[in-house]
Amino acid sequence: MAHAISANEAIGRADSAAYPPASRAWLSAIIIFALTAIGLADRMAIAMLIGPIKQDFGIGDFQASLLIGLAFTIFYILFLVPVGIAADRISRKVVLGAGLLIWSLATIACGLAGGFFSLFVLRMIVGAGEAAIGPCSHGIIGDSFPRHALSKPLALQGIGFQVGPAAGVAAAGAILGAGAAGAFDGVPLLADLAPWRTAFVLIGLPGLLALPLVLLLHEPHRKRDSLQGREEEVPILPFLRANARLMVLVFMGAALSSIALGIITGWVPEYLQRSLGVSAMEAGASLGTILLVGAVFGQGLYAIIVDWFAARGVRDAPIAVGLVPLALAIPLSWLVFEVTDAQQFTLALLALLLCITPFNALNNTVAQQIAPPALRSRISALLILSISIVGFAIAPAMVGWLSEFVFGEAQLGLAMQLVCSISLALTMLAYMATRRPLRAYMGARQSPSIIN
Repeated sequence: MAHAISANEAIGRADSAAYPPASRAWLSAIIIFALTAIGLADRMAIAMLIGPIKQDFGIGDFQASLLIGLAFTIFYILFLVPVGIAADRISRKVVLGAGLLIWSLATIACGLAGGFFSLFVLRMIVGAGEAAIGPCSHGIIGDSFPRHALSKPLALQGIGFQVGPAAGVAAAGAILGAGAAGAFDGVPLLADLAPWRTAFVLIGLPGLLALPLVLLLHEPHRKRDSLQGREEEVPILPFLRANARLMVLVFMGAALSSIALGIITGWVPEYLQRSLGVSAMEAGASLGTILLVGAVFGQGLYAIIVDWFAARGVRDAPIAVGLVPLALAIPLSWLVFEVTDAQQFTLALLALLLCITPFNALNNTVAQQIAPPALRSRISALLILSISIVGFAIAPAMVGWLSEFVFGEAQLGLAMQLVCSISLALTMLAYMATRRPLRAYMGARQSPSIIN
């Protein structure tokens, strides 16, 4: 008969578990990076395409914001927890592969949407498929690296989280420009499509080509009861109740910290074109470049510093280090939208991105340090659930609502400025409140295997 184990026992077993060789672990981390980038490219390309979509479908900023955020997020959040359960209990590789197939086909189908409603539904299906990325990838990384060495592989996955939007908006801008120049005239299946439709089709194809990579991911052997052959389980509700304050603060901090990046990836492409007069191709290339630079240097440097402090016994190293760029991000998030020159805006936005991109690695590292091994994917699912609802559904919709109904669409930058700066100030409060319970939790679980 399957039996439940305590959270303390689960953590102890995680720390004593055998990990794969470093080469196999890092191969999985690199594949996770690639799949994350592909998924985020599919998800965020619409931010660059929203202008021509608005024209073709005759919609305003608020409806456009629903396509960018809410449509995707509805099924994404509904499927996160079931996907996390399936990943913990069945196979993370199988669940991730199925999700990859679904979101890639749905992205291609977005290029054939007949109107606002059909595109809304297809974006929901994209969200259902991409719900597999976080729970499965975080679980695979958590099972591949010891706790003290999680920051770098999770930062690599986090870099994919920004490389994807960078590639998506850059590719979408390039395809829009190429389509306007007649580059696809005479190309079978593409010649009769509007450039924004062609962009969806071409951006969805890499996911199908990447399916074989899933087979190379690390999947640990599941521990099973010797009498019944059933997998030993850790119930999630007792764990959450036992650590209620810490988990609420972790999820709250993650949600608030995601707002600024959700707004930048969702609305800056349109802001560059509408308010600063930048062409679609230039906007895509510019934003893609700074997202890539911000991701690599922001998260990469952050992960190196966090691992240095963690190896020296700093129990809340992810948050302690993250408070520094957060303190810089608060004033930057206001000042960046005061800049009216496109080139200067790009440089100011890069400075802001260098400060906010570490938050993804911060949130994921803390969650995986806390989670017992049998709950890795479900804890990750709950973390991503909070991020998705607030950062990628409510925040873009709030900006769209303020822009269309309060300030006017000519004041899109003001709406972005207010929401970004207020959310980062609240993030500071949430992270600071998390430090004490996190230190207490890590101290109670401290063992030589965590810090050596």
